Amino acid sequence: MSFIGKAVLSASVELLIEKLASQGLELFKRHKKLKADFIKWKGMLEMIQAVLADAEDRQTREKSVKMWLDNLQNLAYDAEDVLDEFETEALRRELLRQEPAAAGQPSLSANTNKLRKLVHTRCTNLSPRSIQFESMMTSKIKGITARLQDIISTQKGLLDSKNVISVGKSRDVGQRLPTTSLVNEAKVYGREKDKEAIVELLLRDDLRADDGFPVISINGMGGVGKTTLAQLVYNDDRVQRHFQIKAWTCVSEDFDVSRVTKSILRSIADDQIKDDDDLNSLQVKLKKQLSGKKILLVLDDVWNENYENWSILSRPFGVGAPGSKIVVTTRNLGVAESMGVDPAYQLKELSNDDCLCVLTQISLGARDFNMHQSLKEVGEKIAMKCRGLPLAAKTLGGLLRGRDDPRDWEFVLNTDIWNLREESCNILPALRVSYHFLAPQLKQCFAYCSLVPKDYEFQEEEIILLWTAEGFLDQEYNGRKMEDLGREFVWELHSRSLFQQSSKDASRFVMHDLINDLARWAAGELYFRMEDALAGENGQEFSQSLRHFSYIRGGYDGKNRLESICGVKHLRTFLPMKLKYGGTFLAWSVLQMLLNLPRLRVFSLRGYCISKLPNEIGNLKHLRFLNLSGTSIQFLPDSINSLYNLYTILLEDCYWLKKLCQDMGNLTKLHHLINFNVLSLKEMPKGFGKLTCLLTLRRFVVGKDSGSSLRELRSLMHLQGTLQISMLENVKDVGDASEAQLNSKVNLKALLLEWSARPRRVCNLNQSEFQTCVLSILKPNQALQELTILGYGGTKFPVWLGDPSFSKLVLLRVLSCGMCTSLPPVGQLLFLKHLEISGMDGVKSVGPEFYGDSCSVPFPSLETLRFHDMQEWEEWIPRGAGQAVEGFPKLQMLSLVGCSELQGTLPERFPLLKKLVIVGCEQLLVTIQCLPVLSELHIDGCRRVVFSSLINFSSLKSIFLRDIANQVVLAGLFEQGLPKLENLQICYVHEQTYLWQSETRLLHDISSLNQLQISGCSQLLSLVTEEEHDQQQPELPCRLQFLELSDWEQDIRGSSSGCTCLTSFSSESELPATLEHLEIRVDGWPNLESFPEEGLPSTKLTELMIWSCENLKALPNSMHNLTSLLHLEIGRCPSLVSFPEDGFPTNLQSLEFEDLKISKPLFQWGLNRFNSLRKLKISGGFPDLVSSPRFPASLTELKISDMPSLERLSSIGENLTSLKFLDLDNCPKLKYFSKQGLPKSLLRLIIDECPLIEKRCRMDNAKYWPMITHIPCVRY
Repeated sequence: MSFIGKAVLSASVELLIEKLASQGLELFKRHKKLKADFIKWKGMLEMIQAVLADAEDRQTREKSVKMWLDNLQNLAYDAEDVLDEFETEALRRELLRQEPAAAGQPSLSANTNKLRKLVHTRCTNLSPRSIQFESMMTSKIKGITARLQDIISTQKGLLDSKNVISVGKSRDVGQRLPTTSLVNEAKVYGREKDKEAIVELLLRDDLRADDGFPVISINGMGGVGKTTLAQLVYNDDRVQRHFQIKAWTCVSEDFDVSRVTKSILRSIADDQIKDDDDLNSLQVKLKKQLSGKKILLVLDDVWNENYENWSILSRPFGVGAPGSKIVVTTRNLGVAESMGVDPAYQLKELSNDDCLCVLTQISLGARDFNMHQSLKEVGEKIAMKCRGLPLAAKTLGGLLRGRDDPRDWEFVLNTDIWNLREESCNILPALRVSYHFLAPQLKQCFAYCSLVPKDYEFQEEEIILLWTAEGFLDQEYNGRKMEDLGREFVWELHSRSLFQQSSKDASRFVMHDLINDLARWAAGELYFRMEDALAGENGQEFSQSLRHFSYIRGGYDGKNRLESICGVKHLRTFLPMKLKYGGTFLAWSVLQMLLNLPRLRVFSLRGYCISKLPNEIGNLKHLRFLNLSGTSIQFLPDSINSLYNLYTILLEDCYWLKKLCQDMGNLTKLHHLINFNVLSLKEMPKGFGKLTCLLTLRRFVVGKDSGSSLRELRSLMHLQGTLQISMLENVKDVGDASEAQLNSKVNLKALLLEWSARPRRVCNLNQSEFQTCVLSILKPNQALQELTILGYGGTKFPVWLGDPSFSKLVLLRVLSCGMCTSLPPVGQLLFLKHLEISGMDGVKSVGPEFYGDSCSVPFPSLETLRFHDMQEWEEWIPRGAGQAVEGFPKLQMLSLVGCSELQGTLPERFPLLKKLVIVGCEQLLVTIQCLPVLSELHIDGCRRVVFSSLINFSSLKSIFLRDIANQVVLAGLFEQGLPKLENLQICYVHEQTYLWQSETRLLHDISSLNQLQISGCSQLLSLVTEEEHDQQQPELPCRLQFLELSDWEQDIRGSSSGCTCLTSFSSESELPATLEHLEIRVDGWPNLESFPEEGLPSTKLTELMIWSCENLKALPNSMHNLTSLLHLEIGRCPSLVSFPEDGFPTNLQSLEFEDLKISKPLFQWGLNRFNSLRKLKISGGFPDLVSSPRFPASLTELKISDMPSLERLSSIGENLTSLKFLDLDNCPKLKYFSKQGLPKSLLRLIIDECPLIEKRCRMDNAKYWPMITHIPCVRY
């Protein structure tokens, strides 16, 4: 369905017309021929623009019109590239003209300087390079002009300029049936809570603040069930009784006030309507009918955002009785806002189970698959495919109605919804209408989102920078920055339910799967997203019309996957993406080919392990967006300084980057240098202050000698967001700090001031005084929201730190300021929510100076408080000591870590504290008396923590105890009851023999437990006392899903003196039915000789690791019956000589053997029996092995090490078609690969301490080098 991709053409043509009038072309308009050509282009483009909307509307029906639009779209891209080349050349010449002044030449008289510029300009224009450029561009201009003329000629025969339709409108949207108020409630699932919420709002007799009737808006994406919910509410008995008059009207896209008014009146008094009624008579009649009555009016499927239209429509409603309500359903939040809705009810997607109910009801006429078990599995997958949209479930259920052949269901599962016939699929028109009513520029931005993978959560800034690089935001409205326009577009798409805010991170957005499909449908052939990380391996061919390309990054991307895309010379976007962040490899040959794509505007290498960027990057003259984040580069090549169009450079997490370009002064268009976490960067290049357009600069490193000084920040007046200033110890002059003018940078939201040294108590006093002066001068603007001070070596803080005038400060971190002996008075910062104090070695007491004296209740807004690494801190004097008022009324999280000398008491009352962390505070006496909502407790490495027995722990959900001794008295923790406990982790509690006094208390406390981890508890015998244990073994709670028992040193042969926890769980019947994962780790148990005779649980155990048990002689009995076991590791058990008689379970997915005498019997038993094995590591244990055994064909990862006699890998050939990773280590005699060669699927080959085979694989050795050139990552 590529035709919709041309619907963005109107935005492209409009952009071209604007570019023809841009300042960047003024230099070349002095050439009469070029000027005439540009005027001619403009005229022809305006002729095309007049018929474009009609052409876009007809392309779905007329193939010739579609072909005309295809040609026009390609021409528009090529013409834009030509104009960009002119603008780039003009900028290059302007920068050359400015060079003498930039070089620090002596000042000249105005006339002399003017003459020099004139001469220099003419010389530049007549240089060989300039002449060659103009000759080349003349040829390109002729080509574009000829193609434009052909377009116009074809247009005259196809399209009529008189037949014009409005932009954003279309005759091809399709007519949808109007909705009614009737509903079959028995076939609606999963909306009970939503219905109750809306009904509750309707039954309130409230008024709006402006005395109007409350408007309740049900918002959500198309197909989510807004109309169905409104129908349920409309027909509810309570609602029927509550309202005297009820009316239902389907408004749809055309908000005709007369039509809607007539529809409402017809619902109430049909006999009052006459054919000749105008709007006035209709409204007068409606007002009369509504007067004094309690009204419920439902306006379904509203699209109108015009406040005036709504104002006119609502005039008759004001005569209704108090308690009248209006319900509106819409997918556009802008509609709700124009009607005065506050807030809108956001309808979420259904659960998979509810979708499944809808699907089975429509397809099978049943609520479940009891009568159709063969369809259950595929039915559940189809329900998941609907992603919570009931309309999708109804549509697919309708397609399957009366069909009980599993092949039909498999066909629907594997068919893209957008490829279904439209006459049988209501999803297409329901979602497509959301796209059709977008403005052209917004359509362009939405279609670009087709490059985003499904489930990918993107940040607002991320998508805006990409739109900007593609030129979609070039039209600046009313002087607004492109970023502001982009932000408006993001929220517009969100308000229309095309973007959704992430449920995990409110700062990110995601597209529903079907909306993602809609974007791909809208993008057409110009965009391509390669979904599968392995796609492209079969040499996929791409159209030369392709302009934008994205793909899911693989672990190892080589020529097989990406060579084809490197041949698309008109490509503008190369965008690798990954759902989960992590380093991957890109073949060097592919990188070289990518740098031969001359029209790239967006180029990303994010996350690839690339240590060097070739100088050829400078050939990408159109480049606007360069993303090198997460790479291993150490230097930026100086050729980047010739990329005059660069708007954004991303260098996040480039930990090894030491140096930027030597000179970045030519990058005058650079707006964003995002260099967060560039820890090795030593300085900014000199002249950095020339980048006056910079909006985003994440890190500025003060130069020592050759780099930029702090005063360079003066000219960067537009900085916004977050700025980190590092290496402030390099400031040599207080005047530099003053010249930086931080106080004038009103758009900065977060500031980090960092001295690289981490001063402790001893520091040069002169240097300390100097740093005190510097910090005092570096006072930021009072609009700052976040401030971090790191490594400051002064003895006191400046008076501005803690000043209440910083009324917007919500986060403050003071770290490693070891020379200061007291804390600043930050308790008087009224809106401070997050405070971290760390590494303050000079502080011994925290008291009144910390709270300040200008606030009656200190820290009135503080939610999180962290004191870390306060090695000399001895006392915390509570604010409430001797006073009626304590501080911290809103504190939710308190963390005390590494405060080993802290003793005495803490503040006694934390009424809202939810999380308490105490780590390494060996002297602390905790006497907190009020923790009513505490849900998470973490104690680690403490010796004298004592809780008052008065504390109520009934809200606790998570407990972590580690490295504590019996001196830690947890009075009441396991005695008062823990009814909400979900997660319990106990590690290295060496002297504890039991946790609960009685089985009754145990079962009460862990009734909600779903995760239990106990490790390293050398004396722990049971969960309850030995007496209780002897009477009856307690059953684990029915909700338990994860159980881990590891790291005991006791003999566990089943005796009562051993760790009975393990033997207790050997019986299947004693494990809870809900347990999903049982993991057993046995590591470093010198006394372990054997396992319990009854073996290990066979249906729950998924992972078994046995390491360093030097006396272990045999593995557990009946190993082959461990049918759930997927991962098995056994290593360094020198006494283990007995191989299991029946072998191992053949469904293992991962197997690791290290230095075991049973390796040889394993090979003899047959590795090829493992039909699901993907990962195999064999290390040692078979000293006389000469040739490799036969490996399972399912292997994807294989490591062979410490085989002193191994000579050949005869079985590792083309038969291992899935093998991706091969590691060979310490096989000194290894010399031969298989005659078949290595598998073509191989992505990584590592050879270490295998000198003979390594020599044969070197580039200068012809033996095996040709065999490995296809592998993206080869390491010796």
